[in-house]
Amino acid sequence: MGELFKYSRINNILMDRVPLTPKEQASSLLEAGDLLFARQSLVREGAGKCSIFLGDSERVCFESHLIRCRLEKTSHNPLFYYYYFSSPDGKALMDTIIEQGAGAAGIRGSDLVNLIIPEFALAFQNKIASILDALDCKIQLNRKINQDLEQMVQAIFKSWFVDFEPVKAKVAALEAGGSEQDTLLAAMQAISGKDELALTRLKAEQPEQYTNLRATAGLFPSELQDSELGEIPEGWAVESFSKIARLDTTSVKPAQEPGKIWEHYSIPAFDEGAFPAYDFGSEIKSSKYKVHPAAILSSKLNPHFPRTWVPDVRNHDGAICSTEFMQFVPLKLKQRAFIAGMVTSEPFQSGIMMRVTGSTGSRQRAQPKQVASMGVVLPPEPLMLEYSNRIASIYAVMARNIRQSQTLSQLRDTLLPKLLSGELSISNAVFEPVSPDVADATA
Repeated sequence: MGELFKYSRINNILMDRVPLTPKEQASSLLEAGDLLFARQSLVREGAGKCSIFLGDSERVCFESHLIRCRLEKTSHNPLFYYYYFSSPDGKALMDTIIEQGAGAAGIRGSDLVNLIIPEFALAFQNKIASILDALDCKIQLNRKINQDLEQMVQAIFKSWFVDFEPVKAKVAALEAGGSEQDTLLAAMQAISGKDELALTRLKAEQPEQYTNLRATAGLFPSELQDSELGEIPEGWAVESFSKIARLDTTSVKPAQEPGKIWEHYSIPAFDEGAFPAYDFGSEIKSSKYKVHPAAILSSKLNPHFPRTWVPDVRNHDGAICSTEFMQFVPLKLKQRAFIAGMVTSEPFQSGIMMRVTGSTGSRQRAQPKQVASMGVVLPPEPLMLEYSNRIASIYAVMARNIRQSQTLSQLRDTLLPKLLSGELSISNAVFEPVSPDVADATA
């Protein structure tokens, strides 16, 4: 349930597959516009949390931890009521049916169906839903762009430092009887994805870019060697991860400064859009880690659902994170993008999974000290820096998109109660769309 509700707007997301009998299909399949409420949660705020199913290219069912509500759509706009239950008024209404137990809070379907909700004119519902949905669509577009950029970053890291494609291209060129020039050309093709003709054109039309590509290709060796982790490029080494990053567990107690606003990197904040919450110290009861501006955060909780965060820290004195994160700080700040790529990579995430304790289910945790000391393949420093320099601009674009989404989210949450109360007229609730930042997002 936790993984489903990281998306409050459910539309073509990856989910597990389950077999359903015809009877189960008749009672469990979702339709666009269905509202889904969390039946129970470890925290009171999560009980009754509302999400909306917007549709999918496949048939989708819901599980028993959720309560499905299908509104009568001729007079009720499901999207409007999704926003209503996200508002302070809607949450307060839901709180009236929440039952708090010893270890969890929850709601009953019988109480939910009898909940008296306010009625609004359909035209009013449609207008508010349209305004808020436009903001959410921009946020979703930013998220999609960032997902695409992250996939690009991971693909480059995998090619260079996991699959060793430029090195293997050089090896193949030598085995075919090629010259040193041939090996360079082969590596350039592996790095750029261009064939020989395209590289010739690049040399003529963009000589500086061609020269930089050639210099990058020259950083890769042309032989492989054996290691404890299998074949790796010649001159590279298997070293402890702690050689390039330290595990930082500097602790802070925000409650000791109750009036201070903290930039809070939490697991829920990551799941809800990867931008931090801003909370008063009085609202944060437990100890946190102080976040270093160059840190990479990786969740130790349930690592089979990887969460790697490259935070864009704005408040260097007031940034904190959940102690469920492992915080890795580069020993050399210029290598941050390389270390982020490594932490996100499949071999590193597999290594985390091998260092997990706890039973299967929702409370497995990786052991941070073991993760920090595990063996990783390290290239020479010039190649780490070359990768980091290429990728840093992409991370900057992603950070700007996240900041823009955070602004849009705050605008949405500010508009919602004012529109519902009539404090702000619908006719005045007009905004100019903001384009997501995709400039300079090439490696």
